[in-house]
Amino acid sequence: MMSVSDFISLPKIDAHNHLNLGMRYASYAPWAGFYIPNFPRKMKGLDEMHEIIGEYTRPRAKTMRDVTDLLVLSINDAIADGVKVLEGSIDIGFVNHCGSLDAFLDMVQNITDKFKGKINFRPELGLGKTFDIDKIREWAPPCIESGLFNSIDLYGPEVEEGIENFQPIFDLAGKKGVKRKAHVGEFSNAASVKNFIEAFNLEEVQHGIGAVQDDSVLQFIKDRDLRLNVCPESNVMLGAVKNLESHPIKKLVETGIRVSIATDDLLFFGKTVSEQAFDLVNKNVLTEEQVKKIFASNVAEYQ
Repeated sequence: MMSVSDFISLPKIDAHNHLNLGMRYASYAPWAGFYIPNFPRKMKGLDEMHEIIGEYTRPRAKTMRDVTDLLVLSINDAIADGVKVLEGSIDIGFVNHCGSLDAFLDMVQNITDKFKGKINFRPELGLGKTFDIDKIREWAPPCIESGLFNSIDLYGPEVEEGIENFQPIFDLAGKKGVKRKAHVGEFSNAASVKNFIEAFNLEEVQHGIGAVQDDSVLQFIKDRDLRLNVCPESNVMLGAVKNLESHPIKKLVETGIRVSIATDDLLFFGKTVSEQAFDLVNKNVLTEEQVKKIFASNVAEYQ
């Protein structure tokens, strides 16, 4: 049986990684200067996770230097896991930490330059549904037009209410050749996955595991040749699935849906892509050959 080290040695991608929370806890704690009590731990959904963010991680990041440090920690930990392509999400709210939009864009450019030749780092513009929509309308278009971001991702409550506010931004991204993603289907149902895909003409879905509830939606995803960037450990730790043994990634792969294995928020969930791959094989969810095929086909998409 392959070891974790064997999986680390395989080229892979991470296409669902929030970089402000994308590092190991062992990397974060020395930088932060504190420990988070009883952490990491299983949580009762996103609400409990956001309580920890609000009490500990968000107050610790106040300046552009702080944000830069977090991004560097996360990218370095991805490199250590053998990730060759990293689509890392940088939240648009960090414009506030940088003091101006220009400074934010300079930070993204500097990070990209820093890791050139070490990893194919592809910055992703993160859009939070609960963030000030007026600021998103002001800042997102110049970010998309800057050419610095390879993709955009909408996240927050998996509800359809208010998503029309983001339609012009996704339309602009499509015109500029910026990949369109959104979080849906971790806790929401198959119908919501289909509705988000159609509303934004998504090219990839972050999570999307709720689609397994309806075979017609799985066929819809397959017909569109969309990739789901699935985060098994996140789903287990947040209670979206009962346990790893019953994870829907098995059905997705057997149905012929394109998937990637991703970390989501490594700080909170504690498993790298390689470690999750090992666990999926160890629990007989996927075979070694299936994981190898996922890794190889994922990397080939960027060559």
